[in-house]
Amino acid sequence: MWSLLLYLLLCLPATIRAQDRRTLENKRDALDKQIQTTNSLLDQARKDQRATQQELVLLDRQLGARQDLIGTLSAELRDVDRRIDEDQAVIEALKDDLVELKASYARMLQYAYRNRSSYDRLSYLFAAASFAQAFKRSRYLNQLAEQRRHQADRILETEAVLQEKVAGLKQQREEKNTLVLAQESERDRMAHDRGDRQHALDDLKKEEGRLRTTLNKQQKRRNDLDAAIRKAIEAEIAAQRKASGGSTGYTLTPEARELGADFEKNKGKLPWPVERGVITSHFGKQPHPVLKGITIENNGVDIATERNASVRSVFRGDVSSVIVIPGAGKAVVVNHGAYRSVYSNLREVTVSKGQHVDTKQPIGVVMTDDGSSTAHIEIWKITGDGLVKVDPGQWIFQDQ
Repeated sequence: MWSLLLYLLLCLPATIRAQDRRTLENKRDALDKQIQTTNSLLDQARKDQRATQQELVLLDRQLGARQDLIGTLSAELRDVDRRIDEDQAVIEALKDDLVELKASYARMLQYAYRNRSSYDRLSYLFAAASFAQAFKRSRYLNQLAEQRRHQADRILETEAVLQEKVAGLKQQREEKNTLVLAQESERDRMAHDRGDRQHALDDLKKEEGRLRTTLNKQQKRRNDLDAAIRKAIEAEIAAQRKASGGSTGYTLTPEARELGADFEKNKGKLPWPVERGVITSHFGKQPHPVLKGITIENNGVDIATERNASVRSVFRGDVSSVIVIPGAGKAVVVNHGAYRSVYSNLREVTVSKGQHVDTKQPIGVVMTDDGSSTAHIEIWKITGDGLVKVDPGQWIFQDQ
């Protein structure tokens, strides 16, 4: 029973705490990885003075990641403090138990000392009124000896548990000191990043004219891409209707329905279209990072990545279109049943129309424009009411 209590005392809470700790450590590792990637992209952006806007956006993402990291470190510190408090309470309880166990064992030893000789044991047995009574006395003495041994084992077990808890407490205090230092370091880095951001913002405000020209160029590219994608998908639908005898609907084959269902099952689990990167613009309407009062609308997700980075398919499917956007590179449309994933801002394409691609298969190389390399991904869905754009951020795995 005592061994079971020790097991419950040590193993069960420790298992739960270990799971919580691993979750926090995994989150910290993911944030560290994101910060390292952002640092690398910032170094790349700073090499080209015209990439200041991307530098500003990356610094915003860096500040957000550092804030999240500080929050995670704070949660880890609270977890360590909680574990320290729990273990200190357990240590005090074990000390009290150890005192009581030793006192009880001492009393048993004193009794055994008074009845220590074999003659006394034999006299006690022979003094019995009957054989049955002698048997009971013999069994009683054996039980008493067994109880002494059991009590000694409990003392040793309790001392071992106590030593383990004290060692764990020391390790936790060292872990806490390490986390405190890491948190202070991140706060210093955050203050430095804030200074860099303000400096970049001040520089950008001096270039409002160039920014507005860039914004107009980007808006035209978005409109051209939107029209080209819509035209390509509508041409697919028209070809399918013609092949099915002029049906007015869009009918999927059983294979296409299965592919679309698999695509839907993987919502939130799809890989990123680049191996390393940082999301610099999310889906939907959002304020311009520099120009006040200006709202931009993104039909997909922009991911800042390394120069010459390979862009890959987020899911298996067939290449349904390869589009050339004058002045904006190329785009690839991949068919996933009722869904289409679109990869644009490509300098070159490594697949062709009709080709089957697997998940994570390279389909092109990102284009570098104005000093920045940004992969753009969109997801479209064919419905009974027409074409609908959906948020790719809800589909790709977030702990990149």
